[in-house]
Amino acid sequence: MLRMKALLLLAVTTMAFTMMFAGCSGVTETATGNGVGTTPPVDTTLPSSPTGLTGAAAGSTGANLSWSASTDNVGVTGYIVRRNGVQVAAPATTSFADTGLFAATTYSYTVAARDAAGNLSPDSASMSVTTASAADTTPPTTPTGLTGAAVGSTGANLSWSASTDNVGVTGYIVRRNGVQVATPATTSLADMGLSAATTYSYAVAARDAAGNISPNSTSVSVTTASAADMTPPTTPTGLTAAVAGSTGANLSWSASTDNVGVTGYIVRRNGVPVATPSTTSFADTGLSAATTYSYTVAARDAAGNISPNSASVSVTTPPPQPSNSASLAWDAVTAAANLSGYRVYFGSAPGTYLQPLGQGISVGNVTAYTLTGLASGSLYYFAVTAFDTLGMESPYSNEVSKNIP
Repeated sequence: MLRMKALLLLAVTTMAFTMMFAGCSGVTETATGNGVGTTPPVDTTLPSSPTGLTGAAAGSTGANLSWSASTDNVGVTGYIVRRNGVQVAAPATTSFADTGLFAATTYSYTVAARDAAGNLSPDSASMSVTTASAADTTPPTTPTGLTGAAVGSTGANLSWSASTDNVGVTGYIVRRNGVQVATPATTSLADMGLSAATTYSYAVAARDAAGNISPNSTSVSVTTASAADMTPPTTPTGLTAAVAGSTGANLSWSASTDNVGVTGYIVRRNGVPVATPSTTSFADTGLSAATTYSYTVAARDAAGNISPNSASVSVTTPPPQPSNSASLAWDAVTAAANLSGYRVYFGSAPGTYLQPLGQGISVGNVTAYTLTGLASGSLYYFAVTAFDTLGMESPYSNEVSKNIP
């Protein structure tokens, strides 16, 4: 029994053998057989290197990669993606979406192919991707200093101080009564097409390129003017004129009326405007002596409407004063039904006149008079009285004086 076991062991042992054969390369290769069959040859052929690698940023935190497929003697099973030289993925297809990146950062990528035997191709040519900047979520500052002014009856001019932004302000949003009406790029706006005599409320907000919008500014109100006034004032009446010495004329007239309001008058001398008083009188000066002037007056209102000219009145200035003379003028006495005229008194001392009361120089019913023949180098004092047809005489007027050169 023992002998049989030994023979059986010998038989099994003699079935093991080693085969030596020369490969195609001339190098001797060894294959071990077990008497049943042979193992397949090992795959040592590398896949081809991937080509056509492209990449594009996907927002601020990602990159999309793609490339052309590699080839292999057996078959490509996948790819190895390296970012900045470090493997980050092993996709089976020819594309890869890399995520979790930093904003505004440049990354370098390569791709290699692999097969089932674990053979790796050389890396592809590298390419770079720069991610976008991080999303801007900061709104601009609120506009300040908003002001508004009416432009006639149908418009409003607005202006404000510029806002600031962490990136940059691109424009503004103007709201009228809470509704957006304009998006100017500058810090002013002319809002037109409004209704007359109407109050509007305005606010302004700033915006940036990312679409962030600031809070509204403090509001400002603008009230447009009433509709255009096309009605002229009435024509001035009662124009009168009186000479004032040899170089002046005093004018007065009755006030005009207007549907809104008279703002002033236009005085024309010989057809040419010479003054624009706001009252119903005017003292024209700088005239030539012994000359006749014609005057008219027209009224005007705030809208620029002008009435027709009044009836004209003429004034003739007297000749120049003779030497050693004094010209006097005074206001007419009113409420004197029996007024006869005026008397002029003068003397060389205050309150003391050369003519006794009642014997002054009677000048008639006029309000101006020139005294001549006065002594050179003397100071004279003058007063005027009024007297009526019954011989009653008023007290002296206020006293004036003149130094005769």
